[in-house]
Amino acid sequence: MTVPAIFYSRIEKLFSLALYTVLLFSVYSQAGTVAVVQSYSADYRWDAQYLKAIDDALGKHHEIQRYELDTKKLPRSQWENRAQEVLNQIRVLNPGVVMMGDDNALTLLGEAVVKLDIPVVFLGVNGGSEQHPIIHHKLVTGILERPFFKKSIRHLRKVLTKRDRFLVLMDDSPTMRNAVQEKFGDRRQVTIYGSRLDILLTNRKAIWLDAMLRAGDSGYDAVVIGTHHTVRDERNQYVPPSELMKSAWEGAQVPIFSFWDIFIGPGQAAGGFTVSAYSEGANAARLAGLILKGIPPDSLNRLQSLSGEYVYSRSGMARWELTLSTLEASQTRFLD
Repeated sequence: MTVPAIFYSRIEKLFSLALYTVLLFSVYSQAGTVAVVQSYSADYRWDAQYLKAIDDALGKHHEIQRYELDTKKLPRSQWENRAQEVLNQIRVLNPGVVMMGDDNALTLLGEAVVKLDIPVVFLGVNGGSEQHPIIHHKLVTGILERPFFKKSIRHLRKVLTKRDRFLVLMDDSPTMRNAVQEKFGDRRQVTIYGSRLDILLTNRKAIWLDAMLRAGDSGYDAVVIGTHHTVRDERNQYVPPSELMKSAWEGAQVPIFSFWDIFIGPGQAAGGFTVSAYSEGANAARLAGLILKGIPPDSLNRLQSLSGEYVYSRSGMARWELTLSTLEASQTRFLD
């Protein structure tokens, strides 16, 4: 029996429609996927907290794939290879948006990802357009992380009775160099609200610890720490931040404060007016969510760290006999 040609025509149309539906669904699914590229790793408190914020904001309705560059631990000679591995996986995944945490991720992968015509939302980035020209690309937006130098010192002047000199102690990482350079240029000694700040950036364990443990003898009233995750010992071995802070807690002569909430807690910094990793992640996730809904990235303004937070460890306050005003205490998040 001869089958009419019109029958084949109808079958072809039905098959084409089915194939189109499958492809459309596939593209839609990919467009709803979020890739998160971490400069560091999930065992770093900063990453863990912003990842939680992203998952809280987007995880119910979008698939989230995470990739760790681990540049706090890997030697610089291995960064490019690791970035290429991640790029290959992103190319296959073809997500609707790539979120990039911190400067190294944007430096290593920002340009390559936009060449794939995939939008980028960054967070925790300290470098400006000079270091990251890609932030002006039409497919790129995000959160520029900015430590609250002035607000932090103004707050600490209310907390401390001795507040003439502060040691600002940071690792010599791109994150900290960018933060200091943008705010103070090449100056490493500045005055804020009448208090003198000496800024030390170092990746050498011996120098970091000596500065921390001798701060009182050197005439400082307190130490304010930045990141300390690229510090290495005399054999060029990575020094875990917990090891550094354990030594600092046990031997410090003066109170230790922090510009970041992730370094505050029992056996760490006592507190401070801080940048919140969770807040940075939540704000970046809102931008990513808008892009996934079809809003062009270049219509979303880049933001700076929007608001700080009072964060304190009760055990740290007890050790250094610190008290907060009633108003500040009512606005403070206590960690223990």
